[in-house]
Order: sequence, then C-alpha cells, then structure tokens
Amino acid sequence: MQNTIERATAVVPAYKERPRIGHVIEALINASSISQIIVVDDGSHDGTTEFVRSTFPTVLCLTNEPNHGKAFSMNRAVGESVNDIVFFCDADLVGLTGGMVDELVFPVIEKKYDMFIGIRNNVMQKSFLPFALNSGERSMRKELWQRLPNFYKYRFRIEAGLNLMVYFLSKNGMGHKVMPYYQTLKEVKYGFWRGEWQRQKMNFDVVVGWICAFWQFYLLRIFLKK
Repeated sequence: MQNTIERATAVVPAYKERPRIGHVIEALINASSISQIIVVDDGSHDGTTEFVRSTFPTVLCLTNEPNHGKAFSMNRAVGESVNDIVFFCDADLVGLTGGMVDELVFPVIEKKYDMFIGIRNNVMQKSFLPFALNSGERSMRKELWQRLPNFYKYRFRIEAGLNLMVYFLSKNGMGHKVMPYYQTLKEVKYGFWRGEWQRQKMNFDVVVGWICAFWQFYLLRIFLKK
C-alpha cells in the first residue's frame, strides 16, 4: 500500500475546535494516504483559524463568515481539493492516528469500495449500524460528491444523503470498519443544555435526510432498472 501513487485530500470542517483540532491535523499529516489537508473554519471566534495557520503552515485553512453549516464547509473544501479522492474528518476526534486514517482511505484508493466509513468506538455508534454509518469520517471519490443533489449538502443531512445514494446507486457500494477513536460529545464542548440542543438539531437534519434520500434514491434505482 505504501507504493500506491494515488493520494487523498483530507477535509476537516471545524467550528470552535481550537483546543481539539491540532491532534486531528497531526494524525492527517502522519497518514501516508493524504497529500493535501484543507480545514474550513465555519465562522468560529475562538482562534481556530489563527491556530491552524500559525501551527500548520502547510494546511490550507479557509474561513466561512458567518457560520454556514457542516455540509457547506465540506462542499467548499471539495472545490479546492487537488485529488480525485477526498477523506472527510471531524475536527473533535480523540485517539485518531495516521494509521487509522490510512485504513479508511486505502479501500477507496484500491477501488474495493466507492465509499468507506469509520465507525467510532463508542456504545452509541456501535449499537445501531444505520446510526453508526452517519459518522463524519469517510473516504470517497470526488465524483460521488458531485453527483449528490444539493438538497443534501445542507448541515447534517449530508451523511444520510451520501449513504443512501451510494447504497442504492453505486457500483462498488460502501464498506465500514469500527475504529478505536471517539468523538468529543457536544455536551462536553458546549455544556449540557446547549450541547443537547445542538444534538437534537443535528438529529432532526439526519432524519429529514434519511427520509428524503431513501425515497429519492430507491425510486431512482427502480426507474433506472426499467
């Protein structure tokens, strides 16, 4: 795998992640599958952009003003990527290493899957696979992203839209693997009540995305088979 020529662009959407993003960027730098790293600071005012630019000068750091949401940030970074494969990665992960990143990217580089997802090592993620597959860590070819309707490139609809489009319409499908890293809880980052409110807004987006994507891509597959 180390001799594979093709590499991926890592995309890290971030909102108020100055205390946590450094570890994630270091893991990406140490991944042999990654040749470009793009951070999109989604309207933070905690010094995230300044920290990334001063600490990691080789990382391209873009800034949204004001906040536009996760999917908007991801889409902006894809437009700046120089590789045909992108690896999306949340900015608040704990325990991520370069080797883990490679395990999530190489299955797409080697064309075993069209998309490959990392499932975080916590009870909530592992107990219910459809929920676990909404993980923010995933590699894919850029053409898949470009095929996804813009309706799903909105905040947290994005993972549901990608999952169901790939499930119903892609040739090589998607794979997944449980990885020994985890995500910082919203309740820890923002306090219990604000974090819980953020979680419920996220869950609403996910449900809307799943319902719409299921019927859209399921019906499209039936139509294409006729």
